[in-house]
Amino acid sequence: MFEQPVRYIAQPPLGELDDSTLLATARERAAYLADASKQLAGSLNPDRTLRRALHVTVPAVADWAQVMMPTRTGVRYTAVRADEPDRFVTEEGARPQAGELSGHGRILTTGRYELMHVLADGYVPEIVAATVPEGELRNGLLGLRPADLLVLPLTARGTTFGTLTLARRAGRGFEPEDVATAVEITGRIAIALDTAGVYAEQARVAEVLAASLRAPELPETPDLAIGARMRAAMHTAEIGGDFFDVFGEPGDWSVLLGDVAGKGAEAAILTGQARHTVRGAAFFDRRPAELLRVLNAALFAGADRAQPASRFLTAISARVTTAPDGSISVLLASAGHPRPLVVRKSGVVEEVPIKGLLCGALPTARYTEVRQELAPGDMMLLFTDGVPDAIGSEGRFGLGRLSQLAAGYAGSGPHALAEAVDIAVAEYGGAGLAPTDDVAVLAFGGVRL
Repeated sequence: MFEQPVRYIAQPPLGELDDSTLLATARERAAYLADASKQLAGSLNPDRTLRRALHVTVPAVADWAQVMMPTRTGVRYTAVRADEPDRFVTEEGARPQAGELSGHGRILTTGRYELMHVLADGYVPEIVAATVPEGELRNGLLGLRPADLLVLPLTARGTTFGTLTLARRAGRGFEPEDVATAVEITGRIAIALDTAGVYAEQARVAEVLAASLRAPELPETPDLAIGARMRAAMHTAEIGGDFFDVFGEPGDWSVLLGDVAGKGAEAAILTGQARHTVRGAAFFDRRPAELLRVLNAALFAGADRAQPASRFLTAISARVTTAPDGSISVLLASAGHPRPLVVRKSGVVEEVPIKGLLCGALPTARYTEVRQELAPGDMMLLFTDGVPDAIGSEGRFGLGRLSQLAAGYAGSGPHALAEAVDIAVAEYGGAGLAPTDDVAVLAFGGVRL
């Protein structure tokens, strides 16, 4: 489970030691600290780091060790014995109160270690009762007939957040040199545990934020068939700068698809702001041109004037009115976005003649609207520039190739069309070529009720 070295088992001195023995002991301690530090740095997972911390202390510097760490509701005690090095015993407990006269509370308050001599002959010493919780942990310790108990603070970034308790059985007490070694390794353990905890918390926060920035699930739209696909250009990221959203009610749906300048997390944050802005504006006026006007004003107002290009985006806003026979009427406005395609059931592909200023460029902008009528079986295809601009062995994917592909899927339905475009773009940019831009595709068509 762990790298095996970490030797150093200190022994009490017997009489005067010559220089060669002292030098050899110093080298052993230095080698132990170096190897222990390497093992502690081997993981950023809090649980693994905790077990590594116990592994490097038992039996190297103690016969039994216990780590007390805070949790959200209290504290967790984890201990291990030298005769069972792979068996970690864990118990939950109440958080010690800072300022207590004994036990962990005093260590947490003072930030100083305490060395206590224990005589456990048939009764539980006070220091053990104050330091080790009752139950399997305490029984495991008392079974060793401990002679010395050393409680050390886990301190990192100026804060004592936990304790490391070490015990040695009779005949093997803590000499001053052993205490110094224990203090040294405890400091390194504290830094490793704190680093792992900070990393885990940052990862948790990042996951929560990422979840809020990912593409939303499509709503139930019984009168409107929708197919959507999205891929981030950065293969290590699940979020990117392309986005879409669908909201409204049967008979009257709003569709938004956009592309933020940039890639990665920074662009994804702006996509979330754009979606929330449009949804908020839709409570007052759902006209596509008005939604883009509000989005433009919000982006410009929030832009960093030192880096104004950091808050640009292109978008298509559409309001879709459905009819029981499966036909739909689409009112569109564009903010500098690639023109949508209308895929007729007959196989004819038409480009919607619409244009407009990208959002965030100027404090005010006016957008024009264009209406398109789609008969039953017709579809509309929205896409970001990552589709026509995809690079392959023959250059750009291009609008001509996209139109030809869409014509071949006429009448197949929005789900099949969106999936076909996504797959075609991914395969076109294959052969070891990394995607150059995020890709978002959204197709929709009416449903006969």
